[in-house]
Amino acid sequence: MGQLLYESDEFIHLEETYNDLKRHGIEDKDLHVFAKQQGKVLRHGLNAANFWYKTNLVHGAINGLYIGILAGLLLSVVLTYSNFFEGNYGTSGFILTMLLGIGFGAWLGGFLGLQSRNHQLKKYYQYVDDGKYLLLIDARGKDVDNIKQSIRVNHHQLKFLSADIDTLVPFETFQTSH
Repeated sequence: MGQLLYESDEFIHLEETYNDLKRHGIEDKDLHVFAKQQGKVLRHGLNAANFWYKTNLVHGAINGLYIGILAGLLLSVVLTYSNFFEGNYGTSGFILTMLLGIGFGAWLGGFLGLQSRNHQLKKYYQYVDDGKYLLLIDARGKDVDNIKQSIRVNHHQLKFLSADIDTLVPFETFQTSH
């Protein structure tokens, strides 16, 4: 189980839950708030979800990497057997073409991913668009059942949405926005 996602109609309930979770040892870097007005979230000292969580940057770059490998391999094979460079396209040309294909694919995939919403959270963005709040809790390595039970008992105003979210953020320093 990766991450837990909750929805709140009222900011005050979300803030109370956030602060309660922090008092029970959950760190800021493990709590991410999605809101229509991110400034309000930051002014109250909560960790607003940044573009690593909101977009498909990582997912797009990985998919672009795979496509770049295939495109680089295909182009390298075509250039090798077409005699386009009159025999001057050897191993170094093959490797360089592969590297260019991989780099361009990852760059383009990341760029396109940056333009789209996170594919795992896409169906929940309607809540944010309607002015509600989402709380994403990174529960990896933590007692997930205790977190869910605590929220169910102490913060019943929050609605549980999913435990199947698994966003990928490459570095720990990218997990917070403040």
